Amino acid sequence: MVTIPRLDAVARRLDDVRVRIDNPYGVPVTLLARPDVAVEPDGISQLLEFVSLQKTLGDLWDWERSGRIGPWWGDAPGSLASVVVTPDFHRGAGIPVGTVADARGFVLPAAVGNDVCCGMRLLTTDVTRDELTPHLDALGHRLRAIFFQGERDIPMSPRQREALLREGLWGLYETRADNGATGLWRHYDPAQQADDLARVHFQGVLPARDIFGFADFIRASGATDGRDPQIGSVGGGNHFVELQTVDEVCDGATAHAWGLTRDAVTIMAHSGSLGLGHMVGGHFVGRAHSLYPRGVSHPGHGFYALPTRGPLAAEAADYLDAMRNAANFAFGNRLCLGLMAVRALSETLGRPVGSRLVYDAPHNLIWEPEGDGERFLHRKGACPALGPTPALEGPFRYTGHPVIIPGSMGASSFVLAGEGNAAALESACHGAGRSLTRGRATHVDDDTYARSVAPLRVVTAIDPEAPNVRTRRDILAKYHQRMKEEAPYAYKPITPVVQTVEDAGVARRVARVWPLLTVKG
Repeated sequence: MVTIPRLDAVARRLDDVRVRIDNPYGVPVTLLARPDVAVEPDGISQLLEFVSLQKTLGDLWDWERSGRIGPWWGDAPGSLASVVVTPDFHRGAGIPVGTVADARGFVLPAAVGNDVCCGMRLLTTDVTRDELTPHLDALGHRLRAIFFQGERDIPMSPRQREALLREGLWGLYETRADNGATGLWRHYDPAQQADDLARVHFQGVLPARDIFGFADFIRASGATDGRDPQIGSVGGGNHFVELQTVDEVCDGATAHAWGLTRDAVTIMAHSGSLGLGHMVGGHFVGRAHSLYPRGVSHPGHGFYALPTRGPLAAEAADYLDAMRNAANFAFGNRLCLGLMAVRALSETLGRPVGSRLVYDAPHNLIWEPEGDGERFLHRKGACPALGPTPALEGPFRYTGHPVIIPGSMGASSFVLAGEGNAAALESACHGAGRSLTRGRATHVDDDTYARSVAPLRVVTAIDPEAPNVRTRRDILAKYHQRMKEEAPYAYKPITPVVQTVEDAGVARRVARVWPLLTVKG
């Protein structure tokens, strides 16, 4: 691990929102952080480890040209053109969360990791806060039953599964007849879903030519209405589904265009590709390691690139294709999470609840900008913040694309409109960011923990008030450990983070939403 004697030895403040991170590798690194946003020294150390990859890329080129190793790059070496770090930056698995890397001529599976296409989906509903508030207890019971107690009821045919992995949300739309009147699909309105595709990043489709190692997942039981244990899962860690209310409108015209009205109930789902992403990430991180040239020492930083040209280009292409499979599944998973929440609302209120998608955007993924076959934009724990595109049709051509930044489950979340800031690699943070590691969060004293979670409504697989649970100290201990890991004190305050995004010209505030009830896996 790279250690830094002092933060100010490498961090040079350029203005009120930008910090330059000096490094000996020649990589331009910019951290977006106001002075009131905490900057974690361990995260800076991990960031310096990551950018030291630039030296390894150059060494591989020199070794290839000198004949020390066989052909590797092809015509030219790969490079890290620049790195931008968002204000929710903190140490993560692999590279820091909040890292956006402009990679040229290579992809890096470890920079995406196993949580492929983790992302955020936001829907607005025709329910108001006043209508829902008296029913929050009943809603919690329905959500627990649907999400955790076997009432998910999502039939999927092999044809639907394959269409999802190859064609994402469009594939699900085209195969909708397979289970159109069964289970959760009764809440799937084809006309609305077709319209909503314009409000999903990539329109919910990353076309894939193959199915990686997912033949068994696709086939499953072989039944047209077979149930799958993964689709519709929240996942662990910081993933959630949250019922919220719009408590402030900051940009009335944009909020109106997106269907966000004051006191409306919204649904925010944060989840990814679950076990499928773990299969892809684990396999290709290992594959990149095994392909590193023999006869030379492996780098201490532990990052292994896959060249996108030259003799290993097919390996990179296989990774990107499998990544698309997992990403397509993640889009489908978030679709189902939203439908499950709408179903719970409808059953609780005793009426059909109407909903409209605001946006669905991924965080952990590699983007391939059109017209540049050498550029691969890696976002880890960061989301796109695309600006207005008046020349192109679409719901965001004049507003910019929505940027969804959640706070902790005890704080506000914000909906913003992207400004398309090229200097920030058109990227924003995907949350407030952790202030405590999960390990440190579990050691917070019980009184602080109790005060922090007392005002919250949290639905998990375990109901700590259930008679058969109250006497189980072992189960309650695990429950409280998980709750401590995700308690509000484990996260940075959301307001300075969002203010940084706005002051840096990355995105502007449209609305603020407040949590009413949170579902945690």
